[in-house]
Formats: sequence, C-alpha cells, structure tokens
Amino acid sequence: MKKRAGLRIRLLGVTLIPVLLFGIVIILYSCNQMEKSVHQEVESGLKNVAQSAAYIFEKEFPGEYHKNSGSTGVFKGNKNTEEAIEILETLKKISGADISIFYKDIRVATTIHNKEDKPIIGSKANAVIIRDVYKGESERFYAKTSISGEDYFAYYCPLYDSQKKCIGMIFAGKPSYYVRGIVLQGVIPIVTIIILAILAMSVIMWQYSERLTGAMRNLQNFLMKVERGDFTAELGETVEKRKDELGRIGKSAVQMQCALRELIERDSLTGLYNRHYGEIWLRKVIDGAKERNSAFSVAIADIDFFKKFNDNYGHDCGDLVLRKVSNILKKNMKKQGCAARWGGEEFLLVFSDKGLEEALVEAEMISEKIRKLRISYGDKELGVTVTIGIIEGNPNRTMDELIKAADQALYEGKESGRDRVQMGIVKADVSLI
Repeated sequence: MKKRAGLRIRLLGVTLIPVLLFGIVIILYSCNQMEKSVHQEVESGLKNVAQSAAYIFEKEFPGEYHKNSGSTGVFKGNKNTEEAIEILETLKKISGADISIFYKDIRVATTIHNKEDKPIIGSKANAVIIRDVYKGESERFYAKTSISGEDYFAYYCPLYDSQKKCIGMIFAGKPSYYVRGIVLQGVIPIVTIIILAILAMSVIMWQYSERLTGAMRNLQNFLMKVERGDFTAELGETVEKRKDELGRIGKSAVQMQCALRELIERDSLTGLYNRHYGEIWLRKVIDGAKERNSAFSVAIADIDFFKKFNDNYGHDCGDLVLRKVSNILKKNMKKQGCAARWGGEEFLLVFSDKGLEEALVEAEMISEKIRKLRISYGDKELGVTVTIGIIEGNPNRTMDELIKAADQALYEGKESGRDRVQMGIVKADVSLI
C-alpha cells in the first residue's frame, strides 16, 4: 500500500510539475505582455493628451510669450498663462492625466498640487528633461520621473514661438502607482484563473492567454489610430464586451477618443468643424471621388460686410452673427456633406456626391435662408447676407487648387455686388501660390 501510494505521488509529481512549470511560464508571459501593453497604451495616451493640450493652448492663448512690468507671471498674447489652468483641469477630467505648461524650464500652469493643495507653479523641470526636450527640442516619454516627490509616467513636448524657436514645454503624465495599479488589476484575474484551472484546464488557460493578447493588441492598435488622428476608429467587441479591468480601460479609451474628437475637430465658437477637420473631410471626398468616379462640389461662403457688426455693435454682436449663420449652415449641410469654419467669417462647404447643378440649388437655398434671417441684438434687429463662391469638384486636382478656384469665384461674387451664389471653374492652368 505504501509503495502504491508512493508511486501515485511520484506519478502525480511527474504529471503535475510540467503543468505547473507551463502554468508559471504562461503567468510570466501574460504578466509581461500586460505590462508592455499597458505601458504602450499609457505612452500613446499621454502623447495624445500632450499634443492635444498644446494645440488647444495655442488656440486659446494666441500670441507671443512675454512678461509685463508690474505684473506677476508670464503672459502669452494678452493672457496670463496661469489662466490656462481651467483648460488643463478640463482636459484632466477627460483624460485622467496631469498636465503642465512650461515657459522655458519653469512651470507656469499645472494641475499638479503640493501637500498644501496649491499648484506647483514656478517649479523647475529636472536637468535631464531640460536637456532632452527643451534644449534638445524633441518629444520624449519617461517611464519614471519624479515631480514634487512623486514618480510619474510622463510625456513631454517642446513648445515653439512664431519664430520656430523652442520657448517651453508641455507635460502630460500619470502617477506611477496608477499605472502599476492597472497592471496589477489586469494581472490578478489572469493569475487567479490560471491557478484555479491549472490542474484540469491547462489548454483553456492557454486559449485565454491568447484571447487576452489579442484584446490587448486590439486596444493597442486602436490607440495608435487615435494617436495618428483617426477619430473614427472602432475599438471592437473583443475589448468593449469584456467585463474585467481591460474592458474598463477600453471603455475609457473610447470616451477619451470621443472627448478629444470634440475638442480637436470642432470650432469652439460656432460648433462647426474647424479648418483642420474641413481639410481632412475634403481630402476624403476627393479620394472617394477618385475611387468611385462620383461627383462633388466645393464652396467658400463669406458673410458680407461682417466688419460692420464688430465696428458698430462690438465683438459680442459679431460672435452672435457667426453663431446664427453657422446654425443655418450646420442644419442645411448635415445631409449634404460638411460645413467648416474656414477662418474669421469664411466657411468651407463640401457637397458630397453632388454635381455643380445640384450643389447650386442647395447653395441658393442656404443663401436665401440666411437672407431671411433676423438677428435681435439689444434693441436692434439686424439682417445678414452671404456671398458664396462654388465650383464643381475635380478629383484630379489638389485640395489647394479646388479651394483657390472656389475662393476666386467668391471674389468675383463680391466684386459683382455680394449677396449671391457665384459659380466658378477649376481652370487648367491653376497654379499654387
């Protein structure tokens, strides 16, 4: 009996040891993949946050950096950079990342607080970051950097003035304990499942690891697409339907994508797409026309005598006019294609799948609705008109050539008396300026 029991123990040992070793290997592999994937995700996410913060900061704080005599702090244009904290706090709520803006190597706006719960404005970046980012003028990711006594995963981008000279930096980071917590929370379910299933379900354990790796790869690919500016990318059901920490990370990534898309693609005053996204949309329409041999039309609309609204009634009135006109453009272009604020009082209209004849009808309807618009401002009731230059799209022409042709038609419409839709053509000898 003792010999039989001893044999059973030895057989059990021979069977169990390889399975245990295999399970350990799988555990180590899974932990390593999880850590790598989370670190890559954090790096991609922080890079997105840093670049988005830099874009929004430049947009909301136009002008050069300077210091005013008699005033504290650093100014950009006519705004004190400390006013950027409100924008940074909003971005922090969206992304979960702390953000700092540096003038040279000194923080001038930040969401990081000290033990007294005060922003650590005036603190200096460490020497390595100053060397790599500020003086070296290159973006860098650091897996460990100490800020106010706490370790961070951090991404730094240089900031430039109008002369293309590096004038400071922007930082986005998350505390190291937060990232370690994500790794730990992602690893614990895997280890638990492997330990519970190791004696009877080693094959299932391996398949689970493969599924996990696939989901992490899906999440990584999704974040890479968002990093490249593809805000239409889809995460996929392999991550979205997960109920574990990875699924929650995936949902957070999608929420961040939606929030960043709204911030980056939309003009804050009018709610229309901004110029950057208008260019992206037009390029997609041109590429689609090449593939499908479909028609499209392009127009530039301009509010007539817009300057008089600002000069006679103030910029609040001008902003109100822009919003009212934009509401009409947004409503009437919703199913036609794209309306984007091109700059100032100019708008880009892209009519997808519509030739010039159809687009002219739509443009005339838009012009008529704006002509009938009455805007109440104080005790005044104001009217507004627009001039629209429109051309039929040609997929064999560049975006700049099409825009130039539509702009020329707009100019001709202005010269002919304004308040009209002026048809133009893309000439064969159009050349770029």
